Amino acid sequence: MARVAGNTAPGALSGRRAVSLTLVAIMGALTAVLIDPVIGLPIAAAGLAGLVYGRRMAVSIVAVIVGGLAAGGLLYGIIVPLLGSAVGANEPYVYTALLVISLLIVGPLTAVLMRYRSALETMTVVTALLTAFSVIELSVYAAEAGQSVNAYVEAAVRALFAQAELGDEVMQPLVALWPGALVTVNGLTAVLVVFAVGAMGARLGVALKRIPPLAAFDLDVRMVVLPIVAIALLAAGRLPVDLAPSLEIVGSNLLMVARLVFFLQGVAVFAGLYERAKFSRPVRIAGFVLLGVTEAFAPAVSLTGLADMWLNLRRLPREASSSAQSGTTPEKD
Repeated sequence: MARVAGNTAPGALSGRRAVSLTLVAIMGALTAVLIDPVIGLPIAAAGLAGLVYGRRMAVSIVAVIVGGLAAGGLLYGIIVPLLGSAVGANEPYVYTALLVISLLIVGPLTAVLMRYRSALETMTVVTALLTAFSVIELSVYAAEAGQSVNAYVEAAVRALFAQAELGDEVMQPLVALWPGALVTVNGLTAVLVVFAVGAMGARLGVALKRIPPLAAFDLDVRMVVLPIVAIALLAAGRLPVDLAPSLEIVGSNLLMVARLVFFLQGVAVFAGLYERAKFSRPVRIAGFVLLGVTEAFAPAVSLTGLADMWLNLRRLPREASSSAQSGTTPEKD
């Protein structure tokens, strides 16, 4: 029988299971350093959420600290010296501290939020917090180098492009888009984190705010403001005024964020079509991969998601969509 979210919880995890989840969290932190945070943080989030839902909050905090210290030590104690890269005096401490904070955000904080807030609200909060601390990290590095954040990012991008032997005509537009790229990467991380935490909660029988099936995922119609404002700013950037270049940069960054948001909506549209056509799981997976490849070259999927906001291609009952997305998942008795 379904119970109200947040009112009940499973029993405390056994010592062996707590150790297993702690190792998963630490492995996720190491993966964030060795491979990519987009992959590593969701893995860590699953392990940390399992500890929180299993009434092992203190153990989850210890796992956060140990995982962050281990990952920071691996990067600056082994990898950086082997590569011979130059780093600032405070960079290892700043990076490790912010990695610990990121683990706290994607782990314990997300686990708690998902008991009381919808999946979309949790994704938004996690994205905002990860982005804020990413900007703080860049600001500290830039200050240590005696540069502005924009100059620091430009120097870093220039070094990467020099290794790839690409010219300034390719680099300059990308430098201006670093804020949007930062939000986009953190947004993708937040999506994967929420799904990982939701899956762990379902496995442990914890009542959480419902994560709707992908085929039923539907954005709030007010999200259409994002591309509208972005296009308006891009148009204003063509006006002969002093603020025009800044308005164009803001519009370009906002459009990048809007593209990710409506890409998710577009993927949900195709998920609904795949479900209606009764495609097998391997065919659906191949289809989703193809959608990602397509979007990398042209915004076809995100435009489909934007069109769905007006055309309602899946014929969803949108007057009830807000309540559907804020429901609860049943807890196992």
